[in-house]
Amino acid sequence: MPRSAPALATGLLCLGLVGCALAASKPPTTYDLVAPRSFSATPRPAPWQLVVYEPTTVHALETNRLMVRPRADQVSYYKGIAWSDRLPRLVQARMIETFQNSGAVKAVSSSTGQYALVTDLRAFQIDVTSGKAFAEIEIFAKLVNTSSGKVMATKGFSARVPATTDSPGDAIAAMNQAFTAVLQDTTTWVASRRG
Repeated sequence: MPRSAPALATGLLCLGLVGCALAASKPPTTYDLVAPRSFSATPRPAPWQLVVYEPTTVHALETNRLMVRPRADQVSYYKGIAWSDRLPRLVQARMIETFQNSGAVKAVSSSTGQYALVTDLRAFQIDVTSGKAFAEIEIFAKLVNTSSGKVMATKGFSARVPATTDSPGDAIAAMNQAFTAVLQDTTTWVASRRG
């Protein structure tokens, strides 16, 4: 049965309003993490294949939003700012890319390997508790033999880098600087494990 003109007009008006509402909501400005390409102290490559698992983390970091910590016991997020992917998955992808760029191990993947890099993402935020903005990253890493399940080594890696201002662009630049430092240290540490 054909729809009446008033019903059709009402339906089109509703669709138009939804379209306007969607157009009016501005998409977030999206930023990416950058994997380092230069390495000054990477030892000779470890002679085995590494699997890099997605980091575990708290719920507050299971997001694509950039966290800011205004107080030690408070969590907030930058408005209108997003990472290019959910943070743990983005960190995993850039870790894999870093190992590929460095040649620190014979091979690296996200699925199979003789050893596994198991990480816990403990901090990944802009800290403004002191009144100044600092990029803070902390990752705890375990190197695990995938055949036996034995933990071969553990170590924490962290970096705290001042941001020029707390504006999103300066905050992201500081985050990438801190992330580079953490990844370079992690890569060197993994490559030094001879099995």
